[in-house]
Amino acid sequence: MASANQEPLLAMPEQPGQPGPAPARGEVKLRTVDRTQTTMAVIYVEELIPADHKARAIWELVGRLDVSRFGEPLRTTKGLAGRPAWDPRLLVSLWVYAYSEGISSAREIERQMEWEPGLQWLGGLTTVSHHTLSDFRVEHEVALTELFTQLLGLLEHEGLLSLERVMHDGTKIRAQAGVDTFRREKTLREHLDRARQVVEQMGDPRAEDGGRSRKEAAQARAARERKERVEHALEQLQALRADKTGEKEKQAVRVSETEPEARIMKHGHGALLPSYNAQISTDAGEKVIVGVHLSDCSSDAQSLMPALAVVAQNAGRQPEQVVVDGGFTNRDNIVACAAHQVDLIGSLPDPAERSAAAMKAVGIDPAFAPQHFVRDEASDTLWCPAGRTLEFLRRNHKRENRYRQYRAQGADCGACAHQPQCCPRHPEQGRMVSILEQEQAAVAAFRKKMDQAESKAVYRQRGVVAEFPNACIKERHGLRKFRVRGMAKAGMELMWACLTYNVQQWVRLCWRRPMVAATT
Repeated sequence: MASANQEPLLAMPEQPGQPGPAPARGEVKLRTVDRTQTTMAVIYVEELIPADHKARAIWELVGRLDVSRFGEPLRTTKGLAGRPAWDPRLLVSLWVYAYSEGISSAREIERQMEWEPGLQWLGGLTTVSHHTLSDFRVEHEVALTELFTQLLGLLEHEGLLSLERVMHDGTKIRAQAGVDTFRREKTLREHLDRARQVVEQMGDPRAEDGGRSRKEAAQARAARERKERVEHALEQLQALRADKTGEKEKQAVRVSETEPEARIMKHGHGALLPSYNAQISTDAGEKVIVGVHLSDCSSDAQSLMPALAVVAQNAGRQPEQVVVDGGFTNRDNIVACAAHQVDLIGSLPDPAERSAAAMKAVGIDPAFAPQHFVRDEASDTLWCPAGRTLEFLRRNHKRENRYRQYRAQGADCGACAHQPQCCPRHPEQGRMVSILEQEQAAVAAFRKKMDQAESKAVYRQRGVVAEFPNACIKERHGLRKFRVRGMAKAGMELMWACLTYNVQQWVRLCWRRPMVAATT
């Protein structure tokens, strides 16, 4: 065993650069934040947003337009007692900016004015009450329409509007009413009786204003408004029943008791929801919306001529050409456009296809539609697919179309093996077939025009132009569902969204384009 004083047999040399033992460390020093403190900040409002921010463009554009019509109902006067009203220029700018950000709620605008830079800049770090914003949106229909028209005039002056070609389309937008609010007549009358009883129990709030609390007055007002809505719902129900033919169809009619003007409509994804039909006309040049109105009819068939009237009212003249899809292309619209000297481009179904569909609706197999009957001009008779003869019966005129009608013998139809497919109703009378001899002049000219390659090329451009604003107001401006109730107020909200769309077209094409050109 080695002693304590013995030298080590082999000493290990120290390696250069090798660290020695780490010195002892204290607690790591970190910088944290204190969110419980109160601080004062200096904010220069002009520097909240950059020079090319769209809030500046909106403020500048609204300043160019005359918004004095919005101020006509105001009763506040300089030099007299009373709180000053908000400048209409500010309220218009706030709503346009909000819709451009996809915000359609007045409460959300009020909340975001506390921190969102664009709204902070527009409001100068002040906040506008959501009550003020909500009332302003729906209380100035005439002023809003005039503002929309003014903007069209400005866009036309900038060369962004020509009306040489207008694309028109409709889109369904959900109403505030729920599907479960739709009632039949019996239920509506029961609810009306209850509402009247409640109103009678509460009495007339205007006669006892001094003795009522604000809560009681609000309850009485709500009861009275509910009674009025149910009464309006019954009126709408009677109007809808008048359009029905069968008694069973009339009894099946239902109306929403919270929003009587809303209608159940089928949307593109197949859902049946309470909705309105937004009709939007767009100039093909720079995709500027030139006309907008709301309809409570799910079909587009009768909406084209009202849409053209709105365009003429806004722009001061009719468009030279209007392009629509098959939902608008029908005999009435073709004749009306020809009478107004508007060139209509559309998709008219083939007569053979329409005839086959009509036959199927009455139980006749499409294989036995009129186009499958052969006419013998020498004897002026028809040969049916089974080889039987139909004799000439008479000429018939319907909506300026001239038809030749032929009828088979009842004995032939009754003994025919194809009777269930060809003549399912009253075979003893014989099958009657109408053959178009001469089509209405305007419709015939339209068919001839749509057979040309140039017209077909124009029609193919429709979807790119007409459907873009529809998608924009729904996706970018957040108008998939109206925030307000009733067709009048919903129509104004639609107008705000379309106004915002046109403002953004001006920002893109007129306000920002010079900035981009200056930096390149």
